[in-house]
Amino acid sequence: MMRQTLYDQAAAYTTRFTTCQGTWLEHAPDADEQQRIDQASRALRQQRREALAFHQDAETAHLFSLDLFRGPEFAPLHLSDNLIVQILDRFGAPPLVEVADDPAFAVYLRNAALSVATGQVRRVLAAQLRRFLPQYVAAQEWRKAVAIDYNAFRTALGNELSPFLAQMTLEGLARWYEQHESE
Repeated sequence: MMRQTLYDQAAAYTTRFTTCQGTWLEHAPDADEQQRIDQASRALRQQRREALAFHQDAETAHLFSLDLFRGPEFAPLHLSDNLIVQILDRFGAPPLVEVADDPAFAVYLRNAALSVATGQVRRVLAAQLRRFLPQYVAAQEWRKAVAIDYNAFRTALGNELSPFLAQMTLEGLARWYEQHESE
């Protein structure tokens, strides 16, 4: 019952926080989808070796996750214009960096994402991300499934910038600037 409430909340807020309107993620999962998510989670728990390998090198796991979440299938979870405008109002435009080692953009992105990543936003994003588990488990793409599960967990939990949250913020900013560049 508690899980249904979480998904109902996610459905109620998801179009406010993401760009999922008009996609399969706009509505709460039905009972069949929830069952598939549960089954995928159980199947994933049997992949301990893959999970251990994924977590062995934090930097590699981070880069793998960032690359995964650049995929077009995750576009409905990019941060909404509403959240991007909040970021721009608070922090202004992202800094332009000319040197690859310059941390200015990374600091901006971290501060920007964390400024809008309230507990409610995190829970919605994590719940929506977990909805991708069944397709990756069914395809036996275990490393991707582990990355999704891990990022959903990290996103939901607290005050850190998960690779998923970073990528959804970055893509939201990029989309916003692409749409509003002429202004």
